[in-house]
Amino acid sequence: MSASPAPEHREATDFIAAAYRPARDDAGLEAIEKAADRVLEETGIRFLDDPETIDILKQAGGIATGDVVRLDGAELRRIVRRHAPARVLLRGRNPARDTALGEGAAPVFAPIYGAPNVVLDNGARVAGDRRVYGELVGAAHAAAGLNNTGQMICVMEDVAEDRRPLEMLLAHLTCSDKPFMGSIASPAAAEAVIDLTAAAVGRPWLSGECNLVHLINATPPLTYWPNPLKCLRAIALKGEASMVSSYMMMGATAPVTVAGALIQGYAEVLAGLALAQLWRPGAPVVMGILAYPFDMRRMLPNFGDPASQLVQFHAAELGRRLGVPVRGDGAITSAKVDDAQSGAEGGRVVSAALASGAHFILHAAGWLEQGRTVSLAKFRRDAAALAERGQGKLADLPMPLDRGIEMEIRGRLAQS
Repeated sequence: MSASPAPEHREATDFIAAAYRPARDDAGLEAIEKAADRVLEETGIRFLDDPETIDILKQAGGIATGDVVRLDGAELRRIVRRHAPARVLLRGRNPARDTALGEGAAPVFAPIYGAPNVVLDNGARVAGDRRVYGELVGAAHAAAGLNNTGQMICVMEDVAEDRRPLEMLLAHLTCSDKPFMGSIASPAAAEAVIDLTAAAVGRPWLSGECNLVHLINATPPLTYWPNPLKCLRAIALKGEASMVSSYMMMGATAPVTVAGALIQGYAEVLAGLALAQLWRPGAPVVMGILAYPFDMRRMLPNFGDPASQLVQFHAAELGRRLGVPVRGDGAITSAKVDDAQSGAEGGRVVSAALASGAHFILHAAGWLEQGRTVSLAKFRRDAAALAERGQGKLADLPMPLDRGIEMEIRGRLAQS
């Protein structure tokens, strides 16, 4: 298991969280739930080009009109509360790196996800590639402040898109033995990565444990596209974890107010969380409701805005009422370089995530330029700042990957 924070660091963190976190407003949270129920009942959610999803929702009482399904929010909550685990063990190849996720556990920190560009130590801004990706996984493995090496830390622009899931898997398995995140490139890619990771971990499946967390995004407003739906089904049936998230731009893809964004986001993720349980009761899930004000002059989101931190606090409370682990965002920023703006915005966001009690904090290291860039220098600085919480320790070299599994992955890559 990952080391817990030293008592003095945990006490300091708890003190800061108590001072930073708004008082819990149960009446307000209940009002958000009821308003989301009305959205689900009167407007519904669009589930595009996936008849299997619509069929199983109809079996659970949903009313379908074309690709829109109107749902009973109270029943969705009952499904989630009845089946979804409050805590799960994320397993790494090295059992010493196993990490608890959820109720009562220390936060899980994973690096930036999805950056197409990389800022090197010499200041050059380049497209991501396979070599840099391996370096970033290695840096995440060595960092005491990161206990998960994530997924798609940068885009491998030098690798064909259909080969990237296996190339990233190979990097995570050879450059680290910590837990990491799974692929959602396609259902087939998700299943292949799940099966190969299970072989690399080499331990039998057990209830309450999983090897991978997968990022499943709704598409605000009130829509799920086919690939996330089909990946969600494949992942749940395999017994692996899905982080069901709504990532909203306030004033563009969601209401401009905090309450309005929470209502829409809760309706979206509640449907996805319940779907995972309908496909496989007990499938691990993480809830993510995140919203950032959208600047209509620049046509860009404002990361680090205080409104987004209010969304984070109340989203975490909604997740606790559901009884599932909650996602937060890490040191994200709108800054183009790693400067005072970057530090101030990123520090506010990660502090809010910690104070809210979020269990899985994504984008915890390296984020720049609205997420379009991963900075190697900021990656190290963010990870070092997280390590000061007293959680974890510098990692030894990873255990060697079983040669047969490595050759299996390389063989599949050669055939693609």
